Amino acid sequence: MKDWYDEYDGDNGTALTDTITTDLFLKDFNRSMVNNYTGVRHDSGDPYEWGEKIIAHYRKYGVDPATKLLLFSDSLDFDRAQKLHEYFCSKSKVSFGIGTFCSNDTEEDALNIVIKLQYVNGRPVAKLSDTPGKAMCRDEEYLEYLKSSVEFRLKREQDKK
Repeated sequence: MKDWYDEYDGDNGTALTDTITTDLFLKDFNRSMVNNYTGVRHDSGDPYEWGEKIIAHYRKYGVDPATKLLLFSDSLDFDRAQKLHEYFCSKSKVSFGIGTFCSNDTEEDALNIVIKLQYVNGRPVAKLSDTPGKAMCRDEEYLEYLKSSVEFRLKREQDKK
């Protein structure tokens, strides 16, 4: 997250929570990151559960969630976005990335065009989602290694409690 922030010099202030699962993301989303990032993006798992976790995390660090952005972008259509807005607008700033599914509410065919980074500096890039089956990586061995690493860290944190 620090590299992402430094790369964009703070101009891209939205952190992506589901690249290492939301639960592990929150372990690393420390006070500095909470203060530096303007918001976070949801892209998998239950959006209401996710939003409440993020809001609680902000409050843990004494940050008013109303000053931060919750960006929802997982399989949205206009009705789902409206319901999420109604639920969260009194708690936080709310925004939406409707993209692919926007055309589902029209007579146009869905574009379903998403560009995903596969490798950086010769190393595979992976996404560990909160939704089963949504994890992505071209290198299955690396993906399995990351999954086991995340499970290990989450278990270790749980054992500390």
